[in-house]
Amino acid sequence: MAADSKITLEVLRGYLNCPYLAHLLLAGKAGVKSDYEIVISELEQEVRLNVVARLRSQHTDQDLVTGVSLDAAALSNGTAYVLNAELQRDGFSIHFDGLKRVAGRSRLGNFQYVPLLFCGTNHIHKTQRHLLEALGLLLSRVQGVAPSFGIIYHGSHCAATKVRLPLGLPAANERFDEVTQIQRGDTLPKLLLNPHCPACQFRQHCHSAAVEQDSISLLGGLKQKELKRFARKGLFTLTQLAHTFRPRRKGKRSDRRSNHRYHALQALAIRDKRVYVLGAPDLISRDVQIYLDVESNPDEGFVYLVGMIVRDGSGETRHSFWADTKDQEREIFDQLVAVVSRYEKPAVFCYGGYERSFIQRMRRLAKRKRPIDKLLAALVNTLSIIYTHFYFPTYSNGLKEVAGWLAFRWSDPDASGLQSIAWRIRWERTHDGLSKAKLVEYNLEDCAALRTVTEFVKSACGSASAPTESGKADALPPMVMRVQDLDKLANNRTWGKIAFVHDDFEYVNNCAYFDYQRQRVFFRADKKRRRRIRKPGVHLNRRIRPTKRIEIKASKCPFCGGRNLVSIPKGQRAKGVNVRVKRAFDLVITPGGMKRKIIECRATVYRCLGCDHRFASEQYQRLAKHFHSLMSWAMYEHVAHRLSAGTLQQMFRDLFGLTVSDLEILMFKSLMARFYRTTYKALLGKILSGPILHVDETYVKLRTGKGYVWVLSSTEEVVYLYQPTREADFLKKMVRNFRGVLVSDFYAAYDSIPCPQQKCLIHLMRDMNQDLLNNPFDQELQSITKPFGALLRSIVATIDKHGLKQRRLARHLDEVEEFFRELIAQSPRSDAARALRERLLKWQGKLFTFLRYDSVPWNNNNAENAIKQFAYYREGTTGTLKEAGLNEYLVLLSVFQTCRYRGISFLKFLLSRERDIDGFCEAKRKRRRRPEIELYPPGFTPNHLKRLGGHKNLPGSSDSALE
Repeated sequence: MAADSKITLEVLRGYLNCPYLAHLLLAGKAGVKSDYEIVISELEQEVRLNVVARLRSQHTDQDLVTGVSLDAAALSNGTAYVLNAELQRDGFSIHFDGLKRVAGRSRLGNFQYVPLLFCGTNHIHKTQRHLLEALGLLLSRVQGVAPSFGIIYHGSHCAATKVRLPLGLPAANERFDEVTQIQRGDTLPKLLLNPHCPACQFRQHCHSAAVEQDSISLLGGLKQKELKRFARKGLFTLTQLAHTFRPRRKGKRSDRRSNHRYHALQALAIRDKRVYVLGAPDLISRDVQIYLDVESNPDEGFVYLVGMIVRDGSGETRHSFWADTKDQEREIFDQLVAVVSRYEKPAVFCYGGYERSFIQRMRRLAKRKRPIDKLLAALVNTLSIIYTHFYFPTYSNGLKEVAGWLAFRWSDPDASGLQSIAWRIRWERTHDGLSKAKLVEYNLEDCAALRTVTEFVKSACGSASAPTESGKADALPPMVMRVQDLDKLANNRTWGKIAFVHDDFEYVNNCAYFDYQRQRVFFRADKKRRRRIRKPGVHLNRRIRPTKRIEIKASKCPFCGGRNLVSIPKGQRAKGVNVRVKRAFDLVITPGGMKRKIIECRATVYRCLGCDHRFASEQYQRLAKHFHSLMSWAMYEHVAHRLSAGTLQQMFRDLFGLTVSDLEILMFKSLMARFYRTTYKALLGKILSGPILHVDETYVKLRTGKGYVWVLSSTEEVVYLYQPTREADFLKKMVRNFRGVLVSDFYAAYDSIPCPQQKCLIHLMRDMNQDLLNNPFDQELQSITKPFGALLRSIVATIDKHGLKQRRLARHLDEVEEFFRELIAQSPRSDAARALRERLLKWQGKLFTFLRYDSVPWNNNNAENAIKQFAYYREGTTGTLKEAGLNEYLVLLSVFQTCRYRGISFLKFLLSRERDIDGFCEAKRKRRRRPEIELYPPGFTPNHLKRLGGHKNLPGSSDSALE
């Protein structure tokens, strides 16, 4: 540091934007201020002059003093306003824009002061708020009390906004200590580029230094968390990061496009100076192409310039629509819509989402929405294609960098988004024609740059995705490479189909397959093998000897209800009433074993003497092919032991000699889920009316995309629910009448549920442990985790001895309060300790709720164990499930998990045909008489009848079926 370096207001403002900037300023360095920074300073000065003039006109000279040195003596006079003051202390010299006297006790008397700050922009940003906190902290050292608020004058109208300051200003105190350490040279901030860099006076200096260091922070879009994560892995340079890229293979059933951005691949592109194409990008191509770019001042909140380049078959035209004021914004938008409406099917390209947001905002104000909807439908965001699929050898995906790499150049080398804002502000102040001309030229050059980038992307899209006659994709330019080709170079495996040069080689290879040899070669040479092969003919299930034969009769006509019926012999039956012998299959399960049961069913055809209709019994039409016990055993194996339909199909054949297709097994799941739907609803109602509700969620990948499975659980009941998103709005409606304690993890969506909550302390403890492993030498972190561990251990020891009894646990409440009092008094400086402290204080009221209730656990194990059961099933079904099939499985899984929690046999419950689990547990198990036949539920059509064209549900009385 410089010998006479002092902490000034500029240093504080610089530190809030970038600690390295504060280091450079304290070292006495000077850079070249950007035009944007100069303009903002001029606006701030204008606000300062206007506010001072306003205050002078409203107050006398006795109520307003300027240019004083801040100390207790100067402020003890109680002047209403103190402007342009300086606070001089050892090591710092801080300029105060102003102070305002307010009521309140302080060292000065029955009044105190709050800081004033002048800001040139209309919007107040986080930097201004933090700077106001720092001024409030310094003021508290003079008057002995920290102000509770400050005032910021901002914008062209000099609006005054009251900003609340946190009690005690702990964050400001930490920031000031860090700046002081930089001043003394105790710490040296790392050079890390951030979003403030384009407006900084040291932008060229820092960028050159970062390039020399090959810093990872050169990559745009990297946040502080990601930089720290890379640092923990020992990755500090782009070259190191580039070596970590490994292409991820696409799943067989993965249909959804991933929007993930791989920073390692970006670093690889920079290292290799090559464009990498990931996946199969697609960019529409139309005869009419419009390249659109708009300019705005975000602080003013309106678009003042719209630029367009239109390319059609006749050539290229350029349009610029300018707005002097916000009132003219709708006019230039109408001009934009008018140009686009001239063409029937144009493709309108933009770069980023701002143009779409602008059009959608103007659509809400427009009377005629159809032309605007046409414009929105034609809009294509080139940046979204680049973000997902293209990795240019540039540090960011900004239009200036990408187009610059493609050799496009702007007429003004300093042209940028910030520079355009500075030009617009200067034009608004002076109406200078030169500034306007620069803006119009810059805007059209952005359109031309967009055209250059879009044409490159379009050519790369066609080469990367369009197959040629030889089956291979078109060759890409030398500077472009597919990531899949990079994967082939790294993994030269020989698995897969081989493309033989000679047809003879391919023929011989096809004859060498395992199945081909066993079915075509060995079969001819082995007579025993030929005899073992079953000849086509009667189905296996039709060849088994029946266990029982039943004739299905009817007692009344289903058409007129008459009971005067006569049976019709087989030879006299009319067309359409022919019946065949049906077979039903069941299992007889006893404590000693299982055996199959084959029921052969014949139906009598009747003629009604009252209405002359001929018919067979409705029971014959709805006769089930598989009975309840057989389906219960199959679903028991499927849910409890996670056996697949294919495995069950083989087990039926090997154990019982039955042929049951995988489609029929899926039908079992549907029928059983329908049967136990009332059980499922009863479980849900009991959980929501109970004293404790455990909640957790996990993801699931379906054929159609990603969804979430939620678990609601008590100590004895479990219910699984599927939702397409992770939003908890459905849960709020579902538990609106819940009056118990909600036990959950730290997912923020649960906070909006209005009931007492207990957070899972196991989650918190594991996170703490991971923080300790990541920061093994952080003493501040250990000063928090060690007392917390001791407190939790004493509570768990009481639980082990006395159980979850409130009268035993209440004695720990004082220990909890003491722990949080000590935590509040701490001011850790390490990031990990500070983050943990904030987390504990945030959840303070929900960490030890169980101490105030009986039988409330301190963890979420009931829900997590239920989630684990579903996770086992999810491993083998990723991307294969449909939503309907998943919902059916979740019904059965809810019943299984509830039986598991209660310690009863899931198989016995299914075989009992009970639907009330409480009734099954309490009642004596009487042996029920089995019905001779079982029927499909009304309206249900099994798969084997769907293939035959279905069957009609005849009118008549509804017989009880599998329900």
